[in-house]
Amino acid sequence: MPGFRSGLDAARVVLAEHFGHPRFRVHQLKVLGPLLAGRNVLAVLPTGAGKSLCYQVPALLADGLSLVVSPLISLMQDQVGALRRRGIAAAYVNSQLDADQRRAILDAATGGRLALLYCAPERLASLTRRLVAARTPVGLLAVDEAHCITEWGNEFRPVYRRLGVFRSFLGRPPTIALTGSATPSARAEILHVLRMPDAEVVVTSFDRPNLVFAVRRVRDDRERFAVVRAAVQGATGASLIYAPTRRLTELVTRALLRVSVRAAPYHAGLSASTRRRVLRAFLGDGVRVIVATSAFGMGIDKPDVRRVLHWGPPPTLEAYYQEAGRAGRDGAPAECLILWRQQDLAWGDLTPEMRRYVETRRCRRRMLLEYFGERLEECSGCDVCGAVNRASE
Repeated sequence: MPGFRSGLDAARVVLAEHFGHPRFRVHQLKVLGPLLAGRNVLAVLPTGAGKSLCYQVPALLADGLSLVVSPLISLMQDQVGALRRRGIAAAYVNSQLDADQRRAILDAATGGRLALLYCAPERLASLTRRLVAARTPVGLLAVDEAHCITEWGNEFRPVYRRLGVFRSFLGRPPTIALTGSATPSARAEILHVLRMPDAEVVVTSFDRPNLVFAVRRVRDDRERFAVVRAAVQGATGASLIYAPTRRLTELVTRALLRVSVRAAPYHAGLSASTRRRVLRAFLGDGVRVIVATSAFGMGIDKPDVRRVLHWGPPPTLEAYYQEAGRAGRDGAPAECLILWRQQDLAWGDLTPEMRRYVETRRCRRRMLLEYFGERLEECSGCDVCGAVNRASE
C-alpha cells in the first residue's frame, strides 16, 4: 500500500528547500507526525495557520500521486500556480479545461509525472475510474475545506457525501481532511462521510486574539452604507465586505466607487476571467476593497485584511467564523463587524444561533468559541466586553 518514504526530518528538508520556511509551527507538527506515520488525520486549524503545507509537504514524500479535492476553481488555480513557481509538478482538472487539456493532465498523472493533482469533487468519480484503470497508486488524499462536507453535502453539492466511497475505490490511501472551523458534531460527520473513524483529530484553539468582534444595528440601508463607507474610506490595509446577493455586491461597489473608494465586486455570476482579474488586483493592492458573496475567500492568502464587514448576518455562526477569519492573517489587529436591522432576522436561512449572536449582550467571542466546543477564560476584544471596534464608530 502506498505511503510515505520518510518522516518528519525529511519533511523539514522539503519545507526549507521547496517552501523557504525554516521550521514547522507546533500545530503543523501535530498534524504531520501521525500523517507521515500512515494515519488518517482531521485537522481543524484556524485561518492563516498554514493548512496547505500540511498536505503539500507530505505530497512530495508520498509513494504515488497526491490527490487534492478542492471546492473552488479559483482556489485550486492559485495553489497550483504557486506550486509550479516553486518547481513542483502540480496540475488541476476542472470544468474550464477542454478535452485535450484534461487528457494531457491525466496522462501526466497516470504516467507518474505529477506530484499533486487538484480536482473538484464533481470530477472525482471520473478521475477515480481513470486512476484505478491505469493502476496509478495514490499516496495521499487531501480533502481541503472539509467543512463543505457538512455545509454543502446535502443538496448544493451532494457529491461531497460520496467522498468516502471514492476513497475506498482508491485503496484507502492515507487521508487528511482540513478545515478552518468545525463544531464537534461537524467533525464527527466529516469522519463518518470519509469512512475514517479512527483518524487522528487535531484541533487547535479557535481564538484569534488579534480580531475584535462587533455587531451594530442600523435603521435602514442608508445608515448601513454610511457605516461601511466610514469604515473603508481612507482606511489602511484591505477591506472585505460580504453581501448576501450578487445584486447587492454590485450596488455597494458602485456606491463606493462614487465616493472614490477603490472597490470591486466578486461573485459567481462574473466570468472566470473577471474573477481572476479582480483577485489579482486585490492581492496586488490595486483594489483595496472587495464586495463579495460567500463565493469569495477560501484559500485566498491576503494577510493584511484589516476589516471584514458583513452587510447582514450570514446564515450560520460557522459560516461567519470562516468569513470573519479572513481578517488579520498577519497577526496584526483587525476588525470583524456585522451590520443588521430587524428585517434581516426574518431571513429563512438564518439559524437560531446566528440570531442569538447578533442580539446577545453576552461576550461575543465567548459565544463563538463555545459554539466550537472551546471555553474562553478572558475576552481579548469584542464590543460587549468594552473593546471598541473602530469600524463601528
